[in-house]
Amino acid sequence: MKFAWRRRSRYWLFGLAIACLTTLAGVVYQTERTAADLAAFPPPGRMISVNGMNLHLYCLGSGTPTLVLEAGLGENVLSWHPVQTKLAQTMRVCAYDRPGLGWSDPIDTAIQPEEVAKNLHTLLNNAGIAPPFILVGHSRGGIYVRAFYHQFPDDTQGIVLVDSTHEQSPMHQYLYAAWDYRKQAMQIAVAEPLSRIGLVRLLGIADADRRPSPLPAEILAAKTALQNRTDTARAVVNEIAVMREGLDPATPPPDSLGNLPLLVLTAGNLVDPDLIAREAARSGKVVEAEKALARIQQAEQDDLARLSSNSWHILVRNSGHFIMQDQADEFVGAVSEFAKPFSLKSGGEGQTNDNAGLAQTAVQAGEFKP
Repeated sequence: MKFAWRRRSRYWLFGLAIACLTTLAGVVYQTERTAADLAAFPPPGRMISVNGMNLHLYCLGSGTPTLVLEAGLGENVLSWHPVQTKLAQTMRVCAYDRPGLGWSDPIDTAIQPEEVAKNLHTLLNNAGIAPPFILVGHSRGGIYVRAFYHQFPDDTQGIVLVDSTHEQSPMHQYLYAAWDYRKQAMQIAVAEPLSRIGLVRLLGIADADRRPSPLPAEILAAKTALQNRTDTARAVVNEIAVMREGLDPATPPPDSLGNLPLLVLTAGNLVDPDLIAREAARSGKVVEAEKALARIQQAEQDDLARLSSNSWHILVRNSGHFIMQDQADEFVGAVSEFAKPFSLKSGGEGQTNDNAGLAQTAVQAGEFKP
């Protein structure tokens, strides 16, 4: 019996040694590949110091006001690639990476939308970019730009919401909301330690080209390199931790924007009941549950459009959640038309928008054609 116990102990020790060596090898692999990726894909913009950390800011074009792009959950400046250069032909356009995303330094703790907004304000100030700003928020970024306006209303001349998240998401009325977010949080939480030992990279879990994409190959390669960073997984875990607070039924609705010029762009594919039903049947999901989710998402988008008495709501057909990639030309046309009246005023006076063309074309469930 003593001999058998010693033999089992040797097996356990041998297995533990193999696991430790494998983990160490994975850590070395992840560290070396991350360093190689950062050397192969240097930041296209500037690194600006903000409260002791360096944030990446990428600006193109010139003029006033400045269009400021706020990306969605886990995204970085590259998600705006199809539209930033085109928009910069007529205005200054700045995208940036939140802490831990893209090329920005990481932070260890989750931060609330109000802190995200303060960081952005400090970033722009330290970079010498003066207001006024037109803020463009995609998905989760929509919450951040609204938080920016409520803290710095005098610096904000208008807001564009791109298939924006609602403050009370994930949809209190949706039966599977809690489970969906819990599952997502668990997946990301597992991915973070796996990313530290290189398994996320080896298995291609975070690869940016896992679906057909309009992004060029070199942009996809850079995006994949950034998404394989351990810092990215940690940043996404932190953001999801804050997002899950929206499951609380006591979460307040989004605050009014008064008469601030507001453009709401909604992804048509995500609220089309027929398309939703076909896709649900094809993928084996519960058709009625997915159609209910689509109705809730449409209601939330309508609610966001009502936040301002001076708003336009455009349903962008044949587009998924990433409107700026799926329908880049329509996106550029709508945002350019929205911003045009401001750029015609010296000093960006006031917060009125005389954009009759946009108002006439952005009818209910319509498509905008400049």
